[in-house]
Amino acid sequence: MLNSLRPFVSLAMLGLAASVGTANAGVRVNPMSYDLQPSGSKARQDLRVENTSATPTAVEVRVERREIEPDGTDKRSPADDDFLIFPPQGILPANGFQTFRVEYVGDPAIKGSRLYLITIAQLPVSATGGASSGIQIVYNVGTLAAVSPVRSSANIEIRSVKPASDAKKIEVEVINSGDRYARLRDGAWTLTGGDGKQEVLEGESLRNAIDNSLIEPGKIRIVQLPISEQFKREGSSAAFQLSPER
Repeated sequence: MLNSLRPFVSLAMLGLAASVGTANAGVRVNPMSYDLQPSGSKARQDLRVENTSATPTAVEVRVERREIEPDGTDKRSPADDDFLIFPPQGILPANGFQTFRVEYVGDPAIKGSRLYLITIAQLPVSATGGASSGIQIVYNVGTLAAVSPVRSSANIEIRSVKPASDAKKIEVEVINSGDRYARLRDGAWTLTGGDGKQEVLEGESLRNAIDNSLIEPGKIRIVQLPISEQFKREGSSAAFQLSPER
């Protein structure tokens, strides 16, 4: 289904420098992205959170609503009331793991997909109870939770195609008229130049072309797609074939 949202890791430097060797090595989370339904047994997901350091690490789970702007930037807002987290905090044993359950408890009658950022945040405290010293590096690992109605589907429509400011790209505006989110790099783009010659953008080339490829139901995205030097941009068109859900 989802190929993973690229994980983000934010680093915060805390305390007075004594030795970089006191820093924690961080955490790993699996899965990084997952689909949920608005109610029932499929409204929940277990996250395995691993501590990759040799000392215990304190973490907490945070929830934000994630909305995607046309240019691919994120708009985030607190959404703790939409999820039940158990446990909300925990102490990961050294080189060990803990399982956290996230369960959607928001509106069960949503009309289209909602995207959430569920973050495992490492807390800047001593998990052993002692005073911390030196530099601590705090890792925040974000996962994507997509809550969608049962039997929902995306429908990507091309609204316009024009030359981009970069001479090696075209700018394509699309809208998702369906009721399920999609990724604009999960499939294949067929680009047709003004002279009728076609180029196909897919696979790794497509994944590299679009950084944040998410598009929500009813929303617009504007993406810039690379083309060859021979491609005639004036009068060009585009079509997108979304891969079948896995």
